[in-house]
Amino acid sequence: MITLKINNIPTLFIKAFTAADVQIILDFVRNAAASFAGPGNTVLFIDTPITAATVEAVGRLKSEGFRVAFRDHHGIAGNPSNDRERKVVTAAAKLEQLLGEDCRITIRDLHPACSTLVSVGEFANAVAIIADPDADGLTAAMKAAGVSYPGLDDDAAKLDGEPQFQVTGTPISQLLAKGIAVLPSYDPAKAKEREAAHQLLFSDWLKAVCGNETALKRLEEREILYEEAVRVSQALAQTAVAVVPGVVLVDVVDKPLYDPGTLNALLERDPDCRITVLRKSLGPIAALHGIQYSLSVSKAYQGTVDLHNLIPSYAKSDPDLGIISNVSFLLHTSEDVWKAHVLPGLKSMEMP
Repeated sequence: MITLKINNIPTLFIKAFTAADVQIILDFVRNAAASFAGPGNTVLFIDTPITAATVEAVGRLKSEGFRVAFRDHHGIAGNPSNDRERKVVTAAAKLEQLLGEDCRITIRDLHPACSTLVSVGEFANAVAIIADPDADGLTAAMKAAGVSYPGLDDDAAKLDGEPQFQVTGTPISQLLAKGIAVLPSYDPAKAKEREAAHQLLFSDWLKAVCGNETALKRLEEREILYEEAVRVSQALAQTAVAVVPGVVLVDVVDKPLYDPGTLNALLERDPDCRITVLRKSLGPIAALHGIQYSLSVSKAYQGTVDLHNLIPSYAKSDPDLGIISNVSFLLHTSEDVWKAHVLPGLKSMEMP
């Protein structure tokens, strides 16, 4: 959980999945409203997961008299193909019913960044903003609140894309991408350390966009860590092994800090590479199951390779169950799921 004031608007960065998350959102908005002196009573949700918990938070805020606006690009195109997508469709329908014209849910193909769903300063009089704790959520919240710069929308789309393309935006955007790349890896034993580093990075980048030289210098110092992570990634790429034709795996368990974007870009230089796999000891699934396998489809094949086909159609995207997959080209699993479903699926998959 990260909190900032963007153009004096209290902003909460959070993913709502649990009852506790709902309560955090409600308490945050109520506290913001208690000191709000502006016109209106609008709360903006932007780039937030379309979940049952999000629906509950929105519904309760509506019942308390707030006007809630919802903007997101994680809608499902076409018919849902698995349980996770069906839940998103159900939750999206409930949000549209609750909010009417104040709800705008689209898809990433049409809006690769959520910043494109708002105009600069459109919600400058909001009581509070609730956003996803990633670069897309940050840039979208900033633009909605009235903080922007030339090229923000293009930067946001890159920042919310594949890791190897996140560092290809404007110089200021690259500082955010590199800073995110060297955040401490997810480790439940050091959760507060990562959260504090994440908070400082978001705060520094917001200040730097607004012209703060001290914050800009701190961001530039993080580039040194990033360059070292790139060198580690270059060495790791040399250790890749073929799982099956078209699928390469790198074991990064207990390895020094590396940059996933650089590593994947190096692996994808092989014209035969369709899918990259990283075997990790850190991450939300690794925290619960010990080991995590993170699969990514090479950019050129994301329209023809669907990683959802590697897991049962009834499977739920849930770290407790050893599966996280929000888009067809990314999949994270436990070692048990890898052995029982993913590896056999890869062996039988017909590669394009």
